[in-house]
Amino acid sequence: MNLLSALMDLLLQRANLLLELLALPSLEEYLSVASSAFHDIRAAALSSWYLAHLTLRPALILFGIIRKYLTPILLVIVQDSVVHARYGYFLLREAAIWFVRFQQDIPLYAKYAELGAVSILLILWMLRRRFQKYRYGERALKWYRNKKERALNCYDGVVNKVAKASLVVAMLLPHLLYMLAIAAIKRFLPSVLTYLATRTYLISAISIWRPTYQTFHLIGIVNHNLSNRAFKEDTMKSTEQSKASLVPSKFKQQKENKEQMVEIKKNAINLLKYWVVYAILNAVFGTAKLIPLLRSILPINESSQFSKNGLFGYTAVMPGFLARLRLSEKHVAEVRLVFYIWLLLMPVSFTKAANATDSPRTTKEIKSTIPVEIIYNTLSPFIISAMTPSAILSSKVEDSSFNSKPARFLRLLLDFLVMTRALGEHTKDFIIQTLVESGALLPAAVTMFMPSYFTSYGVLYVSLVVPLGCSIEACNAVAQSSVSLDAMVCTIEDVSRYLQFWVVSVAISTIICWFEPVLAWVPLSTHAIWLLWAFVQMNHPTRKLYSLMEEELVVFGLLESHSKDSDIKKLNDTILFRLARRMIAALPSHSETNEIMTSTEVIKTSQKKQE
Repeated sequence: MNLLSALMDLLLQRANLLLELLALPSLEEYLSVASSAFHDIRAAALSSWYLAHLTLRPALILFGIIRKYLTPILLVIVQDSVVHARYGYFLLREAAIWFVRFQQDIPLYAKYAELGAVSILLILWMLRRRFQKYRYGERALKWYRNKKERALNCYDGVVNKVAKASLVVAMLLPHLLYMLAIAAIKRFLPSVLTYLATRTYLISAISIWRPTYQTFHLIGIVNHNLSNRAFKEDTMKSTEQSKASLVPSKFKQQKENKEQMVEIKKNAINLLKYWVVYAILNAVFGTAKLIPLLRSILPINESSQFSKNGLFGYTAVMPGFLARLRLSEKHVAEVRLVFYIWLLLMPVSFTKAANATDSPRTTKEIKSTIPVEIIYNTLSPFIISAMTPSAILSSKVEDSSFNSKPARFLRLLLDFLVMTRALGEHTKDFIIQTLVESGALLPAAVTMFMPSYFTSYGVLYVSLVVPLGCSIEACNAVAQSSVSLDAMVCTIEDVSRYLQFWVVSVAISTIICWFEPVLAWVPLSTHAIWLLWAFVQMNHPTRKLYSLMEEELVVFGLLESHSKDSDIKKLNDTILFRLARRMIAALPSHSETNEIMTSTEVIKTSQKKQE
């Protein structure tokens, strides 16, 4: 017993010692700390709730507003959607029933036709997927290119073999092959050639639209390059600086600019030569249509001024054999189509034949086999000889034709006005430039005081012959210019002026052709056209009209813009849009139309009552 009591005392002592070591708080202290913790937790919860309330209050208010006003709209949308869904279901059901009944009523062959059409569509869809998977299109295009390259190599080989035997036959070979192809088409497929020539716009697309677009594109590139200040500085300094003084990057940039200008020069010469050939042909046929003997043979527009009454107001009676020689419009259209394809689209390549012979004369002869070169070299001397010396004028004010006594007196007068600041230097140059360019019109000015028939010859001279001579001179000048950049820039600027003129000339000629039946009845309309062409062929009007045309086409997306986006006009600022807006504004409104109709009905009723 004593042992147990001793052990119990020992345990109690150890337990008291453990409690002392644990330092348990008293009940009062624990309750006070718990009370303070509870108060802190309650304050933190209130603060968090207040923070969440402040944060979410705008969103809750917005949600409440949206729920208040959006809920009715959503309910209406849901109701209408349900109604329309039911209506669509009934329509779909009726359509399905109608389709089934329709399929039951159609004959058996129609069902087979529908099944065949569905099968064809399914097969085409499967073929499309198979073509995309195995790239049959790319493989066929690659095969076509390889075959084309082989054919061209074979053709070049034949040309080289023929050139070794006879260079003349080699130069005539492409033209002979083209004529044989046209003869075969005319023999076996005559309706195809007639349809393309008379029922399509292929002639206009080849002869007018394609060269016009190429001219627009080339002039845009020229203006973009010449307007670049850094490019101009490089071109002006290229002849003054030596290669040793240039850094490699600068020299490389000038070399690239020079190569680019050489390519532009080549394209400008080709385009200007084509426009010269096109204008020469128009001048020849325009003159032929004015001659009574040839007018009876050529097909002319029956609404023109001289086809109705003939020369001097009476109808010319031509012999019967001339009437039998009259060409039909169908044959003329076919000849025009064949001619323009030969002129522009026929591939003539003698590069290998030219490389086979190192003679410059041979290279020049091979180059002259291009159709445009053939006609240009043949007809351009006649145009130059048809013009008076005053017509062959450059755009420089120091021209020798401006050195006569009246001209020197006028120059002194202009210098005096510039010195007294009554005129500006730019105005003086503009006056001299206008007088120099007007000197080319003097031979045609006499026709302004004659009847309209003779004025038509003056119109041809002003609109075609004078620009033709200036274009030929500019083309020869740019072809003979030196390889320096500054010389090429100056000559290309002159060429671009005449390229712009031919684009403007095409547009004005088209407008005059549209209104020719109306102008045939307007007195002195031929004299007005003479004055119009005399104004248009000047330098400043040509560039102004061309810039307006270019801006209109760029805004409507028909041309690529080579300027900054900030320089492009808006659609509302275009001439066509403003003209259309004025025409629409000039039309009577709905209320005015109703008033006119009511007033007309009142007048009719009053007339009936009087009757």
